[in-house]
Amino acid sequence: MGAVGPQQPGTDLEPEPADVLRAVVELSDDAIFLCDTEGRVTTWGATAERLLGWPSDDVVFRTLDILCPEHLQAEVSSVLAAVLAGDRIEHLELEVLRLDGLPVPVSFSFCPMEGPGGGVTGVVVVARDVTEQRLTQATLAQMEDRLEEGETLAHVGSWMWDLRTGAVQWSAEFHRIHGVDPLDFDGTLESHVGLIHVDDRRSVLMAMDESVASGRPLEARYRIVRPDAAVRTMHVRAQPSCVSAPLKIRQT
Repeated sequence: MGAVGPQQPGTDLEPEPADVLRAVVELSDDAIFLCDTEGRVTTWGATAERLLGWPSDDVVFRTLDILCPEHLQAEVSSVLAAVLAGDRIEHLELEVLRLDGLPVPVSFSFCPMEGPGGGVTGVVVVARDVTEQRLTQATLAQMEDRLEEGETLAHVGSWMWDLRTGAVQWSAEFHRIHGVDPLDFDGTLESHVGLIHVDDRRSVLMAMDESVASGRPLEARYRIVRPDAAVRTMHVRAQPSCVSAPLKIRQT
């Protein structure tokens, strides 16, 4: 009985690079295609058809700028020229106009292909539909607006202290409570603590350090001195996390 050993490189069972590349393109959630040195699309798969809304027969051998509205076509041509000159461009967001007239926000990445002699022979293009990302960003913006409105109505401000960087971020209402314009706050813990009444400053810092060290919630009452010399009493409740100490501040 003969023995069968490991398959050696170069045999019929070894996949061809072109087959591997074709499989990657077909399985990718992004549209991956090629353009030649004239900016004309030379490959166009099923994923590109689905994401970008253009069938292969309407795209192949036509310049890439046909995908975009007229006011963006010059920009696309300029980008392709830069890539063909050797530049690499990543995550450029453009609007694609599908054949059915629906505009789609798309993130493009371009990479020049080099031939055996070192010259650029074409461009690899990766296109990603970022519609869901845009919707998520819009939803987050709406949530932030509602949070800001809620803080204003409740007269409650919040601030975040990032222990990794030392940066401090104030909400709009927290700025208003302290009477400090956002442009006048440098986002440091020193500036934040500097507004605490000098007689309360030490105890507040000790309470903050203890909360961070123990992981237990912080609750404290202290006074602040606004730039207009007005004194306000603050009630703070905070819950530290493993990477930062987000604090919620309520004025009393």
